[in-house]
Amino acid sequence: MLWAHILREWTDMMDLDGLVRLGTILKSHGVNGEMALSVPSGLDWSDDPDYLVCMMDGIPVPFYPDSIRGKSSTVVLVKFQDYDNVDDISRLMGVTVYMPREYLVEHDSDELLWERFLGWQVSDTAAGPLGVIKAVDESTPNVLFLVVDGSRERVIPANPVWITQVDKNERTLRYNLPEGLADL
Repeated sequence: MLWAHILREWTDMMDLDGLVRLGTILKSHGVNGEMALSVPSGLDWSDDPDYLVCMMDGIPVPFYPDSIRGKSSTVVLVKFQDYDNVDDISRLMGVTVYMPREYLVEHDSDELLWERFLGWQVSDTAAGPLGVIKAVDESTPNVLFLVVDGSRERVIPANPVWITQVDKNERTLRYNLPEGLADL
């Protein structure tokens, strides 16, 4: 019971907006506790983070990496402290992993890393506030944002042509969506 109380306090203290989705644990890699983690192509960070956060049953739980190394442009291999074999890591398969936003490298190129907009507010010039970006779907040629406002969910194309303003300080995106698209 004490552990649950400590975990709730950690969850309350943790600034989830200060985290960026790194990826999903796909499978074990070898037999020494290393795991393959899917990451968006082009995601770059400055140093290995001191900790990563895994969402375990909806609760953010910190894990401390022993090592993080690249395998390909979309897969990194990570090993957590005290997780030394396949049995230890089996419960982590499929878990979403986050890292502190401060480690994310800002790119000056035209390439957009859509994942960095998770948690941002979205509004439209005509429809007004639309909600918060809760997920990014990059599985199709047209990248999509899942925007949630209370119980209402909208899927909005992450099309730079329709984005009229990006405010990093306020973490907001302002759109000028085609008529009717905000109502879907």
